[in-house]
Amino acid sequence: MKLFSPQMLDFLTENVMRDDKEYFRAHKSEFEDLVMAPMREFTGRLLPYITSIDDTIDKVHISRIYRDARFLHGRSYFRENMWVSFGRAKDLYKSLPAFYFDISPAGAEYGCGYYVPPDGVMQTMRETITAGDPGFIAASDCLEGTHFEMYGDKYKRSKFPDRTEAEREWLDGKTIGIMRRRTDWENIFSEGFAEETGEELTAVKPFYDFLLKTAYVGMKSQ
Repeated sequence: MKLFSPQMLDFLTENVMRDDKEYFRAHKSEFEDLVMAPMREFTGRLLPYITSIDDTIDKVHISRIYRDARFLHGRSYFRENMWVSFGRAKDLYKSLPAFYFDISPAGAEYGCGYYVPPDGVMQTMRETITAGDPGFIAASDCLEGTHFEMYGDKYKRSKFPDRTEAEREWLDGKTIGIMRRRTDWENIFSEGFAEETGEELTAVKPFYDFLLKTAYVGMKSQ
């Protein structure tokens, strides 16, 4: 069974261009068949890989098609992208790193990291890195040779000018995570795309483990 399709992306694009709630209601069955059913199937196939990385992840959330009304700012009522997050209940949602997947006409994107790290967690991570923790070395090494890239806002001026450039990529961050962006539609539309995504995320488990370890230490210190 193929998961995603050009028809899915066509629907998302058309729906945003029309920006009409009545049009969407009239085509709700197409949305269910072309968008939601593939998202649920993909999520179900990817979940075993995620829980093999961290079996404490117990919250899976697929986005709504409607945008949050608080953040419209002249944009369409509807999303042109659909996403799913793999994390925890609301009280820990922002406290611990999580996995995500996003698809839109612009491509697919997936990875793991923080939405907004709580106070103290990034400082704990910096202290752990500068102490030469072997978990950091494993986390850094596992990214080599992959298509993942690090993301996160950074301080304008480095607080660690004497560290290597690779270390500063971590040390100067206000938040941190990794992502992979893809536009190879032949593979994205293939039957095995969920499994391919799961295997790639499993390969960067040391990165996630390091974030999780420093998160728990940082939270305990508060």
